[in-house]
Amino acid sequence: MADTFAQNGYNGEVLEDLLTYTAQGNDTYKEGLIHIKAGIQHKYTLPAIKLGDIIQDNVPTPTSNHGAKGANGENEYTLTERYLEPSDFMVYLEFNPRDYEKYWKFAQPDGNLVFRELDPKVQATMLRLLMDKKNEYIGNAIWTAAKGGAASAGVTAPADSIQIGRGKEKYFDGVVKRIIDNVNATDAETIAGGQCIVSGNTELTDGAAVEKALYAMWKKCPKQIRKKTSLAFVIGWDAWDAYDQYISDKQVKYSENTEVNRYRFKGKRIIPIVGIPEHTIVLGEFSTGMESNLWMGVDYANDAEVLKIDRLQSNSELFFFQMRMKMDINLVRPGEIVVHTAYKKTV
Repeated sequence: MADTFAQNGYNGEVLEDLLTYTAQGNDTYKEGLIHIKAGIQHKYTLPAIKLGDIIQDNVPTPTSNHGAKGANGENEYTLTERYLEPSDFMVYLEFNPRDYEKYWKFAQPDGNLVFRELDPKVQATMLRLLMDKKNEYIGNAIWTAAKGGAASAGVTAPADSIQIGRGKEKYFDGVVKRIIDNVNATDAETIAGGQCIVSGNTELTDGAAVEKALYAMWKKCPKQIRKKTSLAFVIGWDAWDAYDQYISDKQVKYSENTEVNRYRFKGKRIIPIVGIPEHTIVLGEFSTGMESNLWMGVDYANDAEVLKIDRLQSNSELFFFQMRMKMDINLVRPGEIVVHTAYKKTV
């Protein structure tokens, strides 16, 4: 995290607060699209169960096959397991409080300058920036991370699009990587819970392409989840803006040009977020509850319990912020996820 601040033109004795560049935060969390399971130190199982055929003709004595499995799954509960295995990473920043004392003249302490003597407003601003930057990283990584980084992701991105597993997004597999692996896999663990439904793989170059993709996704959506209240389309802002302009330009308008069109398609929410990559739309059941199809596993309860602030060493003016974290995400029921994406498995 770079210590980047902006000043205004006021040169008086008291500068009440720094102007901070707005971080994008974590839209996936803010929009309530993910269920978070805390306190996972090693591995957490996400079990799902399905029951086979239990209906037969009404006869005085039921037909028994003594527990044998039938062609339609008679006498069979099918259990599938998917897992959250959080991986370690760290948030770390070193800084010298003396570098910032001129911005808070009212808070300049007498005597030795130590962090605990600074005004709480100074501490709050710096901590807010740290949390915003951490949330920005997590918001992107949920969708575009790949364990091991881009070199081992095995995902080909469309032209001029972000790479899966870019930069520091290398500690766990994000949604796009999970989906690509799932639809191309044959092993039982990766396809546990079914395989994601791919409705299209073209680039979303304009609003007409977005509308076509939404229709195709709705037609492919499993009938049993269509009335779920948390069923939603998750889309990037570029695709939404193209779609919004397209439907506003139609002869029969949904809204006036001065207004944003309703974030709805077939009665289901369209949720534009920062983080989901270009040319990708995901339809599924997303919420903060246990019924959500997207889960995150972490090993802490809240930021306050894991954030450490201390002097770097006894003979130094430097202080540090440190957060040691573990995190992973996974889809619970891939068979109930519909996706349109131009990202493909690398051949």
